[in-house]
Amino acid sequence: MVADDLVAQVQAVWEAYARGGVEAMLEVVDDDVEWQPHQAGGRVLHGAEEMRAFWAERVTAGERMEPTVYDLQRHGDCVVMTGALRVLSHGRLTESQLAWVYTFDDGRLRTASAYPTRAQALRAVAVPA
Repeated sequence: MVADDLVAQVQAVWEAYARGGVEAMLEVVDDDVEWQPHQAGGRVLHGAEEMRAFWAERVTAGERMEPTVYDLQRHGDCVVMTGALRVLSHGRLTESQLAWVYTFDDGRLRTASAYPTRAQALRAVAVPA
């Protein structure tokens, strides 16, 4: 994977997740990425170990997540992804339309943050909605 192709890096993260879950996803990124998942309620997870612990909590709670990627767009050193997240928990299904911002520094993924709307994600990267 070419470090300059930020969109391809984000695609690789989601392809890894689809193949093998969070462990496979964490194998394609650096250990010190900061994560802010939708389900974390604004909490920032610092690095792979905190991300593993968070996902273990989700599994223990009986949740299964099924993300769907709609679109990826590069905006400078960021990639904005839109998609949906289906969460199956105790026989209940919820689906949310979300957006994620992946921020890079020198071609390396540094942060991944979820937003409730594409407009909020675009504001986070200072792009008019």
